[in-house]
Amino acid sequence: MVRKFSVKFKQQLIEYALPHAHFSISELANHLGIDKSTLDKWIRQLALCTE
Repeated sequence: MVRKFSVKFKQQLIEYALPHAHFSISELANHLGIDKSTLDKWIRQLALCTE
């Protein structure tokens, strides 16, 4: 089953993850209960939007 996440939820996770950059993406994703590749993709998408 594919889980859908709202844009607001994604933004909140990224806002949480950025100040906690001393943790690996894998550690953060595990803590947040999402897949590492999902969090990595959202962070990369944010980086592309802010360039």
